[in-house]
Amino acid sequence: MPTEKSPQPRAPAVGDDPREATTDVQPPDGKVRFRHLDEAVIEADRCVQCGSCVAACPSDSIGIADSDRRPTLVKMCTGCSRCWDTCPRAGLRYERLPTLDGADPETVDGGIGPIEDGYAASAAADVAGAQHGGVVTALLAALLESPDGIDGAVVATEATDGTGLAEPALATTPAEVQEYAGTLFTQPLQLAALEKLLAAADLPADPSLALVGTPCVIEGVAALDRSPYRDDRFDESRPLDHVDLTVALTCTQALDDEGLEHVLSREYDLDPDDVAGLDLVGQGIRIDLTDGGDERAPLGDFRGAILDGCLECADATGGIADLTVGTVGSAQGESTVLVRTERGAVAFDRAEASLDAKPLEALAPVEQLAQWNADRAREATARDIDPEGDLWIPYSAHREAYDDTDRAPVAFNPARVHQYEEWC
Repeated sequence: MPTEKSPQPRAPAVGDDPREATTDVQPPDGKVRFRHLDEAVIEADRCVQCGSCVAACPSDSIGIADSDRRPTLVKMCTGCSRCWDTCPRAGLRYERLPTLDGADPETVDGGIGPIEDGYAASAAADVAGAQHGGVVTALLAALLESPDGIDGAVVATEATDGTGLAEPALATTPAEVQEYAGTLFTQPLQLAALEKLLAAADLPADPSLALVGTPCVIEGVAALDRSPYRDDRFDESRPLDHVDLTVALTCTQALDDEGLEHVLSREYDLDPDDVAGLDLVGQGIRIDLTDGGDERAPLGDFRGAILDGCLECADATGGIADLTVGTVGSAQGESTVLVRTERGAVAFDRAEASLDAKPLEALAPVEQLAQWNADRAREATARDIDPEGDLWIPYSAHREAYDDTDRAPVAFNPARVHQYEEWC
């Protein structure tokens, strides 16, 4: 006697709600859920691992997967839209942020954004393990020592599990800042861990923090500060409210750890432990070695190690930060420091005694980097890059721009359908 076959698990297409297969109850209209972000950014390999979505979620429904260090749902999503609105590859028009503070759109559109002063600087005293003159380390240490400075600094350090990956750390003393000095090549996901870092630290009730990160991380901080969804139920004591200084690290791409290891091994017969730093030089990359030497590499060699979402970033110089620190435009052993805001100027003045700083001779190298990066972003980005556009990009507008492109949303893995049925 023939038996009826069990129905195959349904695999929803992009935009479908997995609950439709298991219940007659329709979800409310107009909500943007984590699954929309998952399909449009994470499954589409556009995530830049900034951690903004985790920091934005008021119900702690988003975490970071151990397997691939990407955001994932850990409990029920309420559909509040915050993760979508703060993701620089989804609902956040990040290039609009500086113009909200009065920046000329022309300085943002392919430019370096607003600046008050520019310096070539290095630490006045040697900083063991620091790169490019140790400016960030010296600046943070000075601010921690200043009575009117900061109580802590959110930085990156190498994970203790031997993987060589970056992980976030909260330094509360100059000694800790110096302990965490050095260059790392992957994203530390500090926004995703900020609440835990604060909970584990011995800090005043209302601490003042500096946060160091790539431009996309600083964009997330700024977007969350401008969120239209703030209310006393969730936001009375947000961890990000304690961030009083943002320091952007000039960045043209973050690297995937497995991809980087593969490139170094295949192309240059190097182990990650052999590498002390990577710097953009002209149209190539200088690989600084731990033995003091260096290798020169074309950018194309590192294509397989770059997070794809980084190719869509037109903000190499961190236009919304208080301070930007990078290497382009300064001599080797120095860093270029761009002071962008009044908060940045106050911090730099307080730390100036710990720095050997001189006015930057020319901004042209930084401007050239910014323009090159913006041109690359326009080629890779399906939506228009528009410093005068609306800050928030609706899900429907994103779909209209990205559908039928090589960066289109991808239906989430069928193996995760059960997770969404249970939690969304």
